[in-house]
Amino acid sequence: MPPWKQKAEETFPELVSRFEEADTPYLLWFELHDAFERAYEQSPRDESLIRRIYQYSDWCADQPRGQTEDDLLTCVAVCFYEHIPQHAAAREDMPRWWRAEDLAREPHVMQYHLSDEQFRELRSFLARESHRYDSSLRPVA
Repeated sequence: MPPWKQKAEETFPELVSRFEEADTPYLLWFELHDAFERAYEQSPRDESLIRRIYQYSDWCADQPRGQTEDDLLTCVAVCFYEHIPQHAAAREDMPRWWRAEDLAREPHVMQYHLSDEQFRELRSFLARESHRYDSSLRPVA
């Protein structure tokens, strides 16, 4: 079993059955993105699952590039990060997880599905709401 899948199964035991057909990290991230949106739509939101998905995304982003056929950072960016601003509840919650400077480092990731104006508004929103940022949610390994 590839390390990305083993780590996912350890991190999300409640989703293991959804990962059975995920033979690439892209397919796994499609499942995780769906679970992420559902976690925000629950009442109350599933904070544990949201946190673990962000932490797993950070783990994937930190893996060496070019070591696997499917680059894990690219999978995370394409299947997860660039879609976060499109989901209203996740976008509203972004200031807890993201800083405006985070978008400045890799602007094309979050900007992919946004117009220039929408991207500027997202950065402004994160800057205005910077007091909500919680560095303990995504600790650096």
